Amino acid sequence: MIKDNLSEIKGTFKIITTDNKGKVIRETPIYKNMVMNGVDTGFNLILDRLFGTNTYSLNITHLDIGDDDTAPALSDTLLGNAIARAGIATKSLVGNTITYRFFFADVDLPDGDYKEVGLFIDGTSSVDTGQIFTHSKFGSTYSKSAGENTTLEYQLTK
Repeated sequence: MIKDNLSEIKGTFKIITTDNKGKVIRETPIYKNMVMNGVDTGFNLILDRLFGTNTYSLNITHLDIGDDDTAPALSDTLLGNAIARAGIATKSLVGNTITYRFFFADVDLPDGDYKEVGLFIDGTSSVDTGQIFTHSKFGSTYSKSAGENTTLEYQLTK
C-alpha cells in the first residue's frame, strides 16, 4: 500500500513575546494547527493548483490573530473573530519545512487575550481577506500587555 504523504501537511506554531529592546519575555509551548479542507481553502487549494486551476497563487501572505474560543473545523473560511493581521517578516525553506515569522509591534496588536490564529493566501493588509490555509486554537490563552511585541513562528511540514 502506498502512503499518501501530501495530505499529511502538518503545521505548528509558537508565540514569542519580547520587550521593546528585543529581549524575550516569554515563549509559549508549540501548538498544532489544522490545515483547512473546504472549497477554496487549505488542502483544496493545493489540489486546484495541481489540476491547473490557478485562481489563487498558493502563496501564504498573512497571519490573522483573534480572540474566538471556538474549536477550528476543516470547513472554516475565516477565524472566529480576527483582531489583527501581520505580513510575513521572514521565511525560510529547509528540507521539507517552511518556517514563517510574523511580527506584531506593541502598537499593532491591541492589549488583550488571544485564542486563535490562521494563515492566509493572497490576502491584503485587512483581516479576513484572502483564502484561509490553516486555523488553530491556542492551547491556552495568549495575553498581550502594554510594552510587548509579539512574534508568531509558524512551521509547515509533512
